[in-house]
Amino acid sequence: MRPTFKLPRWAVFVLIFGAYLTIRGYHSRDGDQAYRLPILLHQQDSAVFADDPFVRAFDTFNPHRGYLALLDITSRPLGLSVALFGLFAGTFAAVCYGVDRLARSLWPQAGNAAGFLAVGLILLSKAGNVGTNHLFESMLLDRLIGFSLGWVALAFAVEGRTLVPGSLIGAVTLIHPSVGLQLGAMLAGSWCVWRILARWTGISTRTCVTGLIALALAMLPGVMLTLGQGSKLFEGMDPAEYRLLGVQLQMAQHMVPSMWRQTQWLAWACYIGLGLIGVVAMFANDSAVPRDDQTQFRRARFASTFVLLLAGLGVAYLAVEVAQNLQITVLQPFRMATIARGLALMAISGRLAQLVQRSEPLAWVRALVLAAGLAGDRAMIVATLFEFATIACSRWKISIFVPLGILAIGTFDLARHDTESGHVGMLIATVIGFLVLYASRLELRVGWNRRRVTLAAVVCWAVPFAAFAAPIVFGSESRIAAELAARCRFAAVPTDDIERLAVWSRAHTEPNARFITAPGPKTFRLWSERAVAFNRAASPYHAAGLRDWSDRFRAHVGFEGSTESFVNGYLSDRHAFESRFARLNADELATLAKGQGASYVLAAKGIECGGQLKVVASEGRYSIYRLESRSADVAMKAKAAAK
Repeated sequence: MRPTFKLPRWAVFVLIFGAYLTIRGYHSRDGDQAYRLPILLHQQDSAVFADDPFVRAFDTFNPHRGYLALLDITSRPLGLSVALFGLFAGTFAAVCYGVDRLARSLWPQAGNAAGFLAVGLILLSKAGNVGTNHLFESMLLDRLIGFSLGWVALAFAVEGRTLVPGSLIGAVTLIHPSVGLQLGAMLAGSWCVWRILARWTGISTRTCVTGLIALALAMLPGVMLTLGQGSKLFEGMDPAEYRLLGVQLQMAQHMVPSMWRQTQWLAWACYIGLGLIGVVAMFANDSAVPRDDQTQFRRARFASTFVLLLAGLGVAYLAVEVAQNLQITVLQPFRMATIARGLALMAISGRLAQLVQRSEPLAWVRALVLAAGLAGDRAMIVATLFEFATIACSRWKISIFVPLGILAIGTFDLARHDTESGHVGMLIATVIGFLVLYASRLELRVGWNRRRVTLAAVVCWAVPFAAFAAPIVFGSESRIAAELAARCRFAAVPTDDIERLAVWSRAHTEPNARFITAPGPKTFRLWSERAVAFNRAASPYHAAGLRDWSDRFRAHVGFEGSTESFVNGYLSDRHAFESRFARLNADELATLAKGQGASYVLAAKGIECGGQLKVVASEGRYSIYRLESRSADVAMKAKAAAK
């Protein structure tokens, strides 16, 4: 059964968007947004978060200015919720446009299927996220906007265009400087390599120079903006101490390859292995492409960029792990490992599309098992082993039961050891793959008609539409709205106990109140619009802010000792380290609040208050306590007077 797509391309992507929202959800005002949005709110109203240490640290060094300016421009007339989702939808559209265009230019024989399949694989991809950056995520993020524009820029560059790629990378440099600089370096290197390999890439000296000049001019404003505040990043702190606080303690999961799990590395290597096989298959099909067709040039450009990126990541590994260069480490070069995964999936997509179109044995099973494997690291390893075994089966006439046996053993192992339940996806993919194979043997044909399009639209969009309508129909505080918002949150609907307490705090505490919270919870600051003395994940980047943040961290967990022992203690057992806060009694919490200039404490319910704390609100497992001692007021007034 060969897939046919008679719908307009835009309609297919609208259905894919609805399916993504249904399956993966839309999680606004959570995760990294919980740290970025308070900075935006303070910029829009200086009275909001006027006394928040984290927010005010960005007065000194703020690499998110371009992204926040974009949010500011769109949210003022539309409202924050509409702006966030509108930009998210635009980011999704840019990813679809860039990935689809690039995949179809590389695999013209596969028709539209290669583009649709590449987009689907990228949206499903969660495995192998070395550097902890996903190809696409279910909320608006500055790096996500950067990646989306990067795909469009690369698609045009591979086609030999010069002005559009440079302009887009320049925009990325303004929105997310780190991603923009790295994408710019990749594109600049690609232009040079393409010129060196002009015999195979068809790039002239004039085209190369024009592309480089356009790229440099477009990136100049973003680079100058970043360099203008770059001197403040390390100012006043020894490089060794900055490495301890800013790299190992603050963002080791993003910067340090040795901190990533072995399964993450293996899954990432699976992408690269499959991608290289796809590149080989791409050139093996050159005989089917007319000699004067631009497809051969595009494939050579794509392949050389892929190899160049892998080489760059190898150099970055040496710079970070061997040379331990602090500047390169802070740049987070392994964000480009995410781009490498995307390029690999584009190489895979056309190959799988052609297998399906030729009705190759197990073609649908292979495609669906790979899609299921993208959900987790262990599942990706199993899917790749199955694919390699299937390739060996077809090349060396090995029994088809060998790859099926590997798939069965791998699925059984996932059922025993995989915490992400990858075996469920594998079983579903295998069953559906064989059902499709059986249907193709019966020569069944499936096409679109008005009724089927309507049914598909309802299935894809029912959950997002219900989540959008529920707060309007039932109210934002209703249980139905909260349940649906946990899947797709389009409006400011609290979904957990901490967010509900934060909403209470916004209505019942003074605007200049400061809170003590546990190190872990991320969203209280944003939802309450109140200052928070410390949150572990919400940390500034520059040296002075890092030192203040680490001092507050020590106070919250009651640690005394050197910076090195502090960092090592956290890395050895993060959860036990942070749980010290939960063991503080009422007197210790009151002392901490006084030392941090706070008048409220968010902590577990049921603490014996004594005379210094008083419960003022409770929700689920948490309560808000007010500091009753007058010394708290004295500390607050003294701090205000000092400012």
